[in-house]
Amino acid sequence: MKTIIARAPRAVATAVAVAAAAFASPALAYPDKPVTIVVPFAPGGSSDSATRMLAEQLSQKWKKPVVVENKPGAYSSIGAGQVARAAPDGYTILLASVSVGTIKLFLKNPGFDPLKDLTPVTQIARGDYVLAVNKSLPVSNMKELAEYARANPDKVNHAAFGSGSMLAFEQFSESMKFKAQNVNYRGEAMALNALMAGDVQLMLATLSAARPFIEAGRIKPVGIFSKQRSPIAPDIPSADESGGSGYYVDFWFGFMVPTGTPEAIRRKIAADTAEILQKDEVKKKLYSLGLVATSSTAEAFGKLIHTESTRWVETAKRAGLQAE
Repeated sequence: MKTIIARAPRAVATAVAVAAAAFASPALAYPDKPVTIVVPFAPGGSSDSATRMLAEQLSQKWKKPVVVENKPGAYSSIGAGQVARAAPDGYTILLASVSVGTIKLFLKNPGFDPLKDLTPVTQIARGDYVLAVNKSLPVSNMKELAEYARANPDKVNHAAFGSGSMLAFEQFSESMKFKAQNVNYRGEAMALNALMAGDVQLMLATLSAARPFIEAGRIKPVGIFSKQRSPIAPDIPSADESGGSGYYVDFWFGFMVPTGTPEAIRRKIAADTAEILQKDEVKKKLYSLGLVATSSTAEAFGKLIHTESTRWVETAKRAGLQAE
């Protein structure tokens, strides 16, 4: 018995092949020119350092330049707005942090809607915050800091370097029942310099950025905002050990692109980033920065952004923060 294999007419087969190629072409052709990753913070912070390392890795994989462009200021809205208004083709990517979901708490009309005009791609990493003080401040833990601030309400200023750090500090100071004046800086490096110079007395900093200055004895840590001590800084007490009343918060960042970017391109960026984050050398580099590689699906990253953006609304209201 002969087996007869049915074959589609040549015209139909050609049409199917063309349609399949058209669907796949955005990802297959991407990228065919340089890609820009916009970091909405000044150079020198942990997210900036991590982004530059990932950009180098992506450039090697894609065989195209991947350029990091710092656009700090206005509660991250300058950089985020640049990406939101860019062509939705995958060639302009935002390094997004918790700040992207809190822009409207600080700016009434940023000129774009961060949660509508930007689309999540993948989370990249997370890290711990450390509460550090100027080395001359006579405190050694979070409990003593709160007591000192209550006794000296006009002598304690906090160096904030973004909406995320500011809101996290406001929530902490509220839980510890003390107040401190926020002094805003355009980047974490500038805020750390101000802390070392004594222009401000304390700072909720990323452990990755603060650790070199802690180890050099230029600033003094009083506790990490986590349940456990950090393996990269085991001498610094956890929040509970430091009298932090069970207050825990960390920071994170990932990639977002303009809404409308083809799904095939978004999936390629996410898949290639996840592959890079699996490399031992990349994990070790991030770990040396005080970061844990944390890739995710776009859906999971979107849920994190939404959760974090709503978390701080009541904190902002109670702190009396007014959108400009």
